[in-house]
This record gives sequence, C-alpha cells and structure tokens, in this order.
Amino acid sequence: MWVLLSRRFSRRRPGRPGRSFERSRPFPAMHEASLALALAEELLDLLQKEGARGVLSFAVEVGELSGVEVEAFRQACEALIRTHPALSRAKLELRVVPARWRCRICGKTFGGDWWSVCQDCGPAGKDLLSGEELLLREVELEV
Repeated sequence: MWVLLSRRFSRRRPGRPGRSFERSRPFPAMHEASLALALAEELLDLLQKEGARGVLSFAVEVGELSGVEVEAFRQACEALIRTHPALSRAKLELRVVPARWRCRICGKTFGGDWWSVCQDCGPAGKDLLSGEELLLREVELEV
C-alpha cells in the first residue's frame, strides 16, 4: 500500500518576510510532529476501513532530500504510537531512500544531493528519480 503523506511546506513565517521560520520555531521538531500526526491519522483511518483491532507494524520510506529529519520524525512517531491504544503495539521501521538522479543528456543515473552533476556531461541538467518521497509503504494489521 502506498500513501503519500507529505506536501511542500514553506520555510518562511507568514506575514514576516525575510525572517527564517527555522530560527523562530519554539519546538525544533514541529514539522516532523505534524507529519507524524498525519501518519497516525492515516493508520487509524486504515484500521477503521479494514475493521482491524490494531497495528502490529508499519514501514515508512523517507527520502534523503525530503526535508524530514529522520530521528526527529522517529521520536515524534514513537510518542504518538504510545498514546493511542490501537497503535501501542506497533513497531515502526523507517527506511531512508537515497537520492537518485538521471542525466538528461546521456541517461546515466547517479546519486548525490541537489548540487550533484553527471560525471560525464557536467551540469547540463538532471531529473530526480527518488529521494524526495515520504511514503507509508507497509502496514501489518491485527484482525
């Protein structure tokens, strides 16, 4: 089962141009906490839809370029899991998906961050193949 959980979020505070949202956040993992809450809601909706009693395990894929801090997201998920009876037995597996690019000129695939370039063609252009996703990949339910 594939469920896309994230959207792009603005890193600027509304109404205060030029001031970084990152510096003014009172809680450093607010973005990850809201994503964990969306994940918990998705799991609870799935429980209700399938008529299951609880979640035994679930796997989430986090792209290395997604902007999600993996450890903060893990902590936020584990905190939410402990608070809900239907999720309390669930085991979380987080998988980091490396960034993969394809050169627009030669078609060669390569890894790296946003500034990586093809070894053969240079900075001619590239397309992102993976590394920006946040997906609920597998869910094991207790029926």
